[in-house]
Amino acid sequence: MSGHQLPPQSSAALSPIVRGSRRRRTVRIVVSIVVGLLVWIVCVPMSFAALLGFPPAFDGTGTLNTLGVIFALLVSIFWFSVFLRHRWPWVPFIIGAVLASAWGDGTLLLIGMFHLIVRSPRRQAVIATIIGSILILVGVLRLYRLSPAHNPFGILFLTEPDQIPGVETSLPADESVFGMNMLTVIAGLIGLAVSLGFGYLLRRTRRMKAVESFAEAETQRNEDLSAQLARKSERELLARELHDTLSHRLSVISLHSGALETGDRADPEVSATAHALRTEARASLDDLRHLVGGVREGTLGVRSPPQPALTPPNSASLSSLPALIRSVQATGTEVRPSLIMQDVESAPTVLHRAVYRVIQEALTNAMKHAPGFPVTLMITTSAAQGCHIVVSNPLPNPQTRFSRPDPSNAQGLRAGSSELAASGSGAGVESIRERARMLGGSASSGPRGETFVIEVSFPPFPVQQPR
Repeated sequence: MSGHQLPPQSSAALSPIVRGSRRRRTVRIVVSIVVGLLVWIVCVPMSFAALLGFPPAFDGTGTLNTLGVIFALLVSIFWFSVFLRHRWPWVPFIIGAVLASAWGDGTLLLIGMFHLIVRSPRRQAVIATIIGSILILVGVLRLYRLSPAHNPFGILFLTEPDQIPGVETSLPADESVFGMNMLTVIAGLIGLAVSLGFGYLLRRTRRMKAVESFAEAETQRNEDLSAQLARKSERELLARELHDTLSHRLSVISLHSGALETGDRADPEVSATAHALRTEARASLDDLRHLVGGVREGTLGVRSPPQPALTPPNSASLSSLPALIRSVQATGTEVRPSLIMQDVESAPTVLHRAVYRVIQEALTNAMKHAPGFPVTLMITTSAAQGCHIVVSNPLPNPQTRFSRPDPSNAQGLRAGSSELAASGSGAGVESIRERARMLGGSASSGPRGETFVIEVSFPPFPVQQPR
C-alpha cells in the first residue's frame, strides 16, 4: 500500500462525509442559480424603466428609437453577469458601474459592490465601496437634476393617461415633482445603505467565525502541546528512574563478575560463567542506555522504515541472534538452534528488534521455568513468508520423557533459578504477544503434551530494491 492510499475501512468511513459535502455543494449551486434567475427577472424590467433617464434612447414621441432598443438588449445581456456574483464579483460591479455612469441605473452596481465587500480582501472592498458610493451619489444627483419627464419614478405620479414622460404634454404638478425627486434620493440612499450595511455586517460575521475557528484550533494545539509536555515530563521521570535504579546494579554486577573472572582462573568453569555474566551485564547496560534514550525521545515504539544497514552487533537485531544464543549457552543451558534467514538486509528495523526481543524473552522464560532442560529454537525468516519462531522446552515434571543434561550442572541451574521462576508474573509472555500484535502477527504459548511451546509469526515484509 502506498503512503497516499487509505485503507478500505477509512475510505468507507469517509464516504458519507464526501457525499454530504457534495450534496451541500450541489444545493448551494442550485440555490445560487435560482436566486440569480429571480434577480434577473425582477431587475431587468427595472433597468428598462431606468432607460427613461437616458434621453437619446427616445424620439420626440416618447418611443424607444434604434439606439434605445440596442441599449435594452445590451441591458438584458449585461444582467446575466449577476450569476457570476459569487466567484467573480468584479464582473457585475464593473458592468453595473457602466450602467450607473450611462443613465443612473445602480442596481447591478449595488449587487456587485455587496458581494465584493463580503468576499474580497479588505483593500478591494474599500476600493469598491468608494467607487460604488461615488457613482450612486452622482447618479442620484443626475436624476434629481433631470427633467421630470425623464425620471424613472415619474410613472408613480402620473394622474392622466397623456402624461407620458418624454412627450411634450402636461407635466406633473410641482408637489408631484418634489415627491418624485425625494423618492429618487431616498431610493438611492436606501439602496447604498443596504448594500454597504449588510455587506460589512456579513464580512464582519465571517471574520468573527474565522477568528473563532482559529482560536479553537490554537486552543486545541495548546492542549496537544500541554499533553505532549506532560508525556515528555513523565518519560523523563521514567527514564531517570530506570537509569538510576538499574544502571548502578548492572555496573556492580559487571565489576564483581570481572573480578571473579580474573581472580579464579584455577576453575575454568567458574571463570567461563563469570565471563558470560560480565558479558551479559555489559550488554544489559547497552540495552538500558538504548531503552532510556527511547523512553526520553518517545521513539521506542515508532516503526522505522526499511534500512539497508543493520543495527550494530551488540544491539537487538537478527544478526545478533548467534551472539544471544552463545550467551545463553555460556550459562550452561543447552540450546538447539535452527536458523534459516533470508532477505535479512531488507527487514525493517522494528522487525529486527521485535524478533530479537521475542527470542530473548522466550529463552529467558525457558531458563527460569525449566532450568537444566534443553531448549529447541527454530527460526525461519524471509520476505515472502515473514518470520516464524518456535521455542520449546520439556515441562519440568518427573514423568518427562526427555533426557536431562549432566545432573550436577542441572542441579546447579535449578538451584540458581528457583527464585527466578518464583518471581515470574507472566509479563514476559504477554510482552511477546504484544510485540506480535504491534506488527500484525500472532503469538501462542502453552503446553503441548509434555513440552512447553512458544510460537510467534510475523507477516511478510517488502524486499528493498538495491539502488
